[in-house]
Amino acid sequence: MTRTDQRKSLRGVMCVASVLVVASCDVTPEFLTPSFAFGPSYVAKTSGLPVPQEEVAWWTRFNDPTLNALVEEALAGNLDLAVAKERVKEAQALARSVPESVTVTGTVRAGREGGRDISDANGGDGTFGFDWLLDPWGGRAAELRGAQGEIDVAEAELDAARLLLLSNIATAYIDLRFQQRSVQLRRAELESRKTTLDLIKQLQASGVATRLDIVRSEALVSETRSLIPRSEAAVRIQQNRIATLLGKTSGAPDGRLVSSGKGQPLAGVRADIGIPADLLRNRPDLRVAERLYYVAVADVGVRTAELYPSLSISGEISLSSYGGTKASDYFFGPTLRLPALPEGSRRARVEAQQSRANQALTRWQSDVLGAVEEVENSLVNYSGSLASANSSRDTVRLYRESVELTRGLVGREGATVRDLLDAEQSVATANFLLSQNLRNLGTDFVTLNVSLGAGHGYGGKPAD
Repeated sequence: MTRTDQRKSLRGVMCVASVLVVASCDVTPEFLTPSFAFGPSYVAKTSGLPVPQEEVAWWTRFNDPTLNALVEEALAGNLDLAVAKERVKEAQALARSVPESVTVTGTVRAGREGGRDISDANGGDGTFGFDWLLDPWGGRAAELRGAQGEIDVAEAELDAARLLLLSNIATAYIDLRFQQRSVQLRRAELESRKTTLDLIKQLQASGVATRLDIVRSEALVSETRSLIPRSEAAVRIQQNRIATLLGKTSGAPDGRLVSSGKGQPLAGVRADIGIPADLLRNRPDLRVAERLYYVAVADVGVRTAELYPSLSISGEISLSSYGGTKASDYFFGPTLRLPALPEGSRRARVEAQQSRANQALTRWQSDVLGAVEEVENSLVNYSGSLASANSSRDTVRLYRESVELTRGLVGREGATVRDLLDAEQSVATANFLLSQNLRNLGTDFVTLNVSLGAGHGYGGKPAD
């Protein structure tokens, strides 16, 4: 073939490729970000713009340095969070593994050639090839979008894992302080029961109390003593739980968690904290659902592109030299691969993937509904716990006053021993109820912030 013929052949190849590319079009579906019609209660009070929540360190509102330190340690050492970080790296690597549109290959050999009809000769040969896969139907572009979507999913799952860790460490700490407070209350109750028993014994000597009163009081002392070991065991369980969340071996408790510290954590925040609907966009679980829908739509594009012919332009140059004899050869041109017929099975795969995309969209809608419900319920629970805690404080104060008054009236016809025992039981019950309400108030504050997705992007304190 002459050089002129080669140029004509090359122009013909390029014309064919150009016509095919121009005549083709992207057949992949366009992704439209889903929207949701929120109710009127989710209207921002100010500008209506989304309020970023990813860096909000809501646990610091408890004003507890120990809790703050535990959160930082958990973010650095938790193993589940480490796994989530590796999944992001995996998704990034898989995205890079999507085949390139242009690939280059080559081989080189050197040695001695010989045979029956030719003389032995030293030499070598080599080939250089390339393949350019055109993407007229958008299939590869859809595959790349899907790979990027998987990265987005992994990153959102990392945020979800971080948010779950924050919830778990804060809740475990609140439960620990609650159990330690329970031990304190049981021991204080035990001492009060013992004091009452001594008083009843004195009253028996003066003929005011009976043997039945003493036996009943001794039974209450024994009952109270029996409750302490179980509360102490609950303390150890929470200490072990916190150690695991920190990525440490449970066993010997952390010195910071042995004493009751500052007592039960209390967050200083109002219940009506005005929540615009766009704050729900901060929830990583909703981002996961939205990105899974995105990936599903991209996969529809991949399947749709498979219905059409694939076009590539490839070439290869071969050179050889043995015993002074040189040779060369080359090939350059388009390759058109037609889909196999019949195509019913491939169209069925497209329809199946479209159904998966529709399912993903419906799951996103369902998750948004669930998120709205969680925020509403969290607000209601937090408001209720706040009111209950305030009432419990008044109840404890009144019952303590009742015990003191009853203790002074016993033996002077103003109150009986039974009245004193009942008053002490009321104080014990009120104290424990207050402790429970304070625990509920703390955990409801945690749940409220988690339901808003607050803190999911918190990265910890910068290194010194």
